Amino acid sequence: MKKSAVIDWSLILAIGIAWGSSFMFIKVSAPAVGPINLVFYRLFIASTILAPIFIKREHLQNIKEDLLPILFLSFFNAAIPFYLFSKAALDLNAGTMSVLNGTTPLFSFIIATLWLKLSSNWIQLLGIFIGMIGLIVFVGYESIEFSLLAIILCLLASFLYAFSSNFIFKTKEIEPTYLASITLLIATIITFPFVFFGNGIDLNQPKEVLLSVGLLGSLCTGLAYMCFVVLIKRVGPIKASTVVLIVPVTGMLWANIFLNELITLTMISGCILILAGVGLVNFFKNEET
Repeated sequence: MKKSAVIDWSLILAIGIAWGSSFMFIKVSAPAVGPINLVFYRLFIASTILAPIFIKREHLQNIKEDLLPILFLSFFNAAIPFYLFSKAALDLNAGTMSVLNGTTPLFSFIIATLWLKLSSNWIQLLGIFIGMIGLIVFVGYESIEFSLLAIILCLLASFLYAFSSNFIFKTKEIEPTYLASITLLIATIITFPFVFFGNGIDLNQPKEVLLSVGLLGSLCTGLAYMCFVVLIKRVGPIKASTVVLIVPVTGMLWANIFLNELITLTMISGCILILAGVGLVNFFKNEET
């Protein structure tokens, strides 16, 4: 395996491992702190970690040149989809949200093919569908919750993630680590005023809520988001978006290790389908403009 392929798969696995716990953290913290507060907290923590490291003085001197794409991504790849999933978490379980988030690769495939004219093939599309079927098998149809508004919110967030992934791929002239950091920082500033429409900042929360918020911001939002932007730049939006398909698999492992939740034969069957789908999408040549 080539060195570049090793790096790509390492990024995919690292992001999948980090995001595998995200829906669990959202489910724990969103009802306690509120959707908009949760968005602000995770963005603030993430940008506090990344900004001092990856935003340089020369970046800020030239920020006017990149302001429009940065603002676009701050709204549509961070603040808005984060809020939509946090809002949906009030009515849907983590498994249902992971299935709906699994539509991101399909949206990304359609957008990349129609808008960016990126090279893709029907085997990749087949892989996406196999991965989505694997998600449903993994979660179990009987476990999926149906709340029309919440489902629409998740699907809209997934579409925004997919569109933004394609948009990021087009911003090749912007350094990925800087783009991720400045996007989260601007999104933090955008969401801050909305905190005061609710109860304001309230850190008087149970330890498990504070821990969930902290890990969601640092691991799942900060480090994983930066890695995801780098991955998009390396392999393109279609392949990068398949990360969301393996999120439930890693989430299952987290739950087994820390919550002693059982791993069933049905879950293993779903995992096999998911990994087969991800493999079909990623074992083809890189996308090109």
